[in-house]
Amino acid sequence: MDVVEDVMDRYTPRAAEPWPMDRPSPDNGWRPPAGQAVISADDHLIEPPGLWQDRLPVKWRDTAPKLWYDDTGYHLEVDGRSFDTPGLNSHLVEGRPGMSDRGERLKDMDAEGVDIGFVFPQKALGLFAMEDKEQMVASYDVYNEWLSEWVQYDPERLFGIGVLPTIFEPDATRDYIEKLKAWGFKAMEIPSYPQDVRYNSSKMVPMWEAIEESGIALSFHIGENLITGGAGALGTFLLSQFQSFRKLWGLLTFSGIFERHPELKVIFTEGGIAWAATAMFDADRLYREFESEMRPQLAQLPSYYWWQNCYSTFMDDPTGIREMAQIGADHCMWTFDYPHPESTLGESRRILADIYSQLPEADANMIAGGTAAKVWKIEDVAARVAAKREAREAEGAAVAGGD
Repeated sequence: MDVVEDVMDRYTPRAAEPWPMDRPSPDNGWRPPAGQAVISADDHLIEPPGLWQDRLPVKWRDTAPKLWYDDTGYHLEVDGRSFDTPGLNSHLVEGRPGMSDRGERLKDMDAEGVDIGFVFPQKALGLFAMEDKEQMVASYDVYNEWLSEWVQYDPERLFGIGVLPTIFEPDATRDYIEKLKAWGFKAMEIPSYPQDVRYNSSKMVPMWEAIEESGIALSFHIGENLITGGAGALGTFLLSQFQSFRKLWGLLTFSGIFERHPELKVIFTEGGIAWAATAMFDADRLYREFESEMRPQLAQLPSYYWWQNCYSTFMDDPTGIREMAQIGADHCMWTFDYPHPESTLGESRRILADIYSQLPEADANMIAGGTAAKVWKIEDVAARVAAKREAREAEGAAVAGGD
């Protein structure tokens, strides 16, 4: 088969992927090396209907964010504004039972070969749009407290990503991080591209100082500011999102935030990893060519700060795997992205097997869970979970052999 035929073969008509709510999880027999935990650095849950109306202080009950469920799926309204995506059936993204049922989620994780999941919200980031910022912080208190309770169903396998709501009040960051720690969080996030906030502003200095001081890695996630208008809007939005972090990485790098905060650890979530190789090359070249005009002047070339501060997650990124030497396996985390349409649901074992077949085992181990365990400081937990899973599998094999 020549090159043209090989390329054209990709466009052979094929059946659409089943929606996540109907997608099976076949077991191809792949298992990680002994002692290796598989960690998904990006999963999702659905917040329970009525969460904010039920839990916010009485003075805000009438204006609380409204989350409800009906036969068309889940719906969020904030300050009277609907956060539904026009023309998109909620069940496509949020319909799998494990979005809310933790027992079903763990069954899905077992079927896919995933030991531990770090869980992001589905709706809650929409609260940053609230006009009353005091109520916004109180609403994130509600979400974070609820999430800290939700993961207790299996606290060695489910880890919540707490939301840090202080981007509009940076001086309050240190105190709020103490609240996150008291709730038990080992991970936290802020929005990637918030409106009316410039992360490189001098006003944000206390926030960056407090985050670095905390020792908790900071996550950014794709998916904000959805494009909804006109033909092809959904596809255009999705395509741009899945390599959306060049701008944010550039801002944090060229502004000197990474240079001034060498212990700050940042995770770029669900944007893939291939972008990092080209972004570093372009940033270094541009810095050299425009160095006399760059403000601030950096002590190192931009790529240095990737290796000092940064990590990225991916689901299935063959180009990134081929460029791994330029990105660093110890700066990459694999994700399940449970249970979105673009997730690896139904294919996780195949994709992980492909990663192990293409990379040295030590690198594949870092990607499959080692990097995540180190960055989020759960190495001991990961080892215990892997050992328990191996014991269950051995027991199951022994029973099957006896039969």
